[in-house]
Amino acid sequence: MKKGLTLVLFDEELLDLCRILMDRDEAGALAFLDQHLKKQVHRALEGG
Repeated sequence: MKKGLTLVLFDEELLDLCRILMDRDEAGALAFLDQHLKKQVHRALEGG
């Protein structure tokens, strides 16, 4: 079954994500995912 997630970011967060991608910052990427998607992923997997 496919499930979708929507990520809404403020300008500052979007710039931070852009920096992470440009720098290929693995630690920054993990921290960003943990901060912005962890709860949504758990909710989606639980069926909520």
